[in-house]
Amino acid sequence: MRLVGKNVVVTGGAGLIGSYLVDCLVERGARVVVADDFSKGRRSHLAGVIDRITIREGDLEQAAAMARALDGAEIVFHLASRAYGIGYSSQNHLALLAHNERITNNLLDALVRRPVPHLLVCSSSCVYPDDGPDTVAELPVFCGEPEQANWGYGWAKRLLEQKAALLAQATAMPLTIVRPFNIYGERYRWVGAASQAIPMLVKKVMDGDDPVVVWGSGTQRRNYVHAADCAETIAAVVEAGFVGTVNIGTEDTVSMLELAGTICRLADRRPRIVTDPSRPEGRRVKSCNAALLRKVYPGLEQRISLEQGVLRMIAWHAAEFGTVT
Repeated sequence: MRLVGKNVVVTGGAGLIGSYLVDCLVERGARVVVADDFSKGRRSHLAGVIDRITIREGDLEQAAAMARALDGAEIVFHLASRAYGIGYSSQNHLALLAHNERITNNLLDALVRRPVPHLLVCSSSCVYPDDGPDTVAELPVFCGEPEQANWGYGWAKRLLEQKAALLAQATAMPLTIVRPFNIYGERYRWVGAASQAIPMLVKKVMDGDDPVVVWGSGTQRRNYVHAADCAETIAAVVEAGFVGTVNIGTEDTVSMLELAGTICRLADRRPRIVTDPSRPEGRRVKSCNAALLRKVYPGLEQRISLEQGVLRMIAWHAAEFGTVT
């Protein structure tokens, strides 16, 4: 599918993944509309393309705002959602489910009235159960319970997938579902104690915490993907005309203790690193079986290594808070 000249809407287009996706789509010659309420996304994330995009600001929990956002769209990349770190998610299952369901239902209502030639919805690796294989392929959406620490968010994403699939079947609309694994990047907007793991650990190290506390056992392992690489992959799978469900990630993992050590080394800091087993840690291993993704997108590569990404996050801290010595 050629994206050049296409009218493309990115919901959540000023956010972490969304803003990088907007960059990719503009580079490919698409006519891009960003739909965002800027509650987490920032206009500054769009600074490099601001003169080549249209912004439709509005709260997508409101049906009228969603309808305005999707007006004239030929391709919709639906990324808008509420996503927070495990500390918040593990205590706010119902709130996360309710918020994301309102957005999902408004999306479906708008697209039932006016289907588009292609829809992509962004799900999450949180849809997978805790007791599944360490390296996860594209399991059925209702295989066991979603990840317990992100239970409400996981159910919201499962319901998004199922409702989008029903919509696609009813309207014959081509549908792509992507399930990213642990995305991070320097366009992250800090949300205090509700923040995600990498920005949380970077802030602890750069703020001079000693000890630096890692939640859980510290032996839990994660596959991390920089948001720019995730966005490039999202654009590429739609360009490839892929219809179906695909993971975004790789098989490589790092433990949270190793991650904390890497941040300290790259920041030239030497605090003690301790663990707090009383705090939630989520699934023991989140590793992505990327076999299908490599088939769909043979050009898949991790352009930004974890070390390069951590250095970017250290610079993010300096820009966001100023570096504490």
